[in-house]
Parts: sequence; C-alpha cells; structure tokens
Amino acid sequence: MYRTKSALLVGTIVLLALASGTSVVRGANQATINVTVTIQSVNVSVSASGPIGFGVVSVASVSVAGDSSHVVNDGNTAETYSLNLANPGGWTAVRAAPGADQYCLSAQFNSFEPTAGSFTYSYHALSTTSTACTYYQFAGNQTGVSVPISGIRYLWFKFEAPTSTSVTTEQTIVVTITAAAA
Repeated sequence: MYRTKSALLVGTIVLLALASGTSVVRGANQATINVTVTIQSVNVSVSASGPIGFGVVSVASVSVAGDSSHVVNDGNTAETYSLNLANPGGWTAVRAAPGADQYCLSAQFNSFEPTAGSFTYSYHALSTTSTACTYYQFAGNQTGVSVPISGIRYLWFKFEAPTSTSVTTEQTIVVTITAAAA
C-alpha cells in the first residue's frame, strides 16, 4: 500500500507539472571561453649620449655646444624628465649671470642647435636641485614632457664662464637626467 501511494504521488506531480506548462530539462549544452591577460611591469629608463665638450673657453665668455646629447626613452611607458647638475670643485652654479668662480650651465631640448639668446635663466639654467621639465622648463621646440616610448630628444647646452677664477684645469660638470612615468 505504501508503494501504491508513492507511485500515485509521483504520477500526480508529473501530471501537475505537465498541466502547468513547465517543461522538464533533460540536458544542457555549454560553451567555454578562455580569457588570458598578462600584466606588464612599468619600466622607466632613459639613456643619453655624451660627453659634451666646450673645449677651452675664456673667462666671462658664453658658448653653445656644437653637439647635442641624444636623450632616449628606452623604457616601456611615456616619460617626463627632470634635470640637475653637480658642481665641479671650486665653482658654483648660478641661475643668473655668473661672477667670480661661478658659472651658468643651461639646457634646452631642441631639434637643431639653438642660439645663445634662446636660453633664459628662469627656464633653462640648471641647478643642483632636480627640476622637472615642463612645456616651458628646458623647452625649445621640443620638451622633456611625456616623451613617448623610443622617443628621442636633443638636449643642447650653453655655458657661461666665470668672470674670474683660479681654476684653469679641465672641469667636468655632471648633468643628471631622471625619468619618471608620465
């Protein structure tokens, strides 16, 4: 009797399901998609050609180097540069007309050799403090702002010699270019 009631109950459920319009799912068909992704690490890197030589200059003279440094973004992201210098022994960098044992080294990104008059103290003179490039700072017809991957910028230098000095041996002024992701 228990079996008859169970069979009757199952039959009633099936009839109710069919009467209500519910369909019975017999199987499913599936599709899959593989989604892949690789995260690339940001690599900020800059290189520059050099050295840049001014040769022998007179006291109180002004010279623009005849060659530029080729500054290359060899990282994998756009970069903005910052520039600073280190003083050689016995001289101090200024961002104005130099005096005794002072000099002014200016830098400008430009696709061709700029004139001495195109450099200004406020926008182009280097100091020992790292200064970020902007659309004005160190800019000529190129900038050190948002330099694309593999982008080349031409960095020119202007040197203003001390008005007097006791240092007459060759001096090396180290200019540092620091890259940051733009």
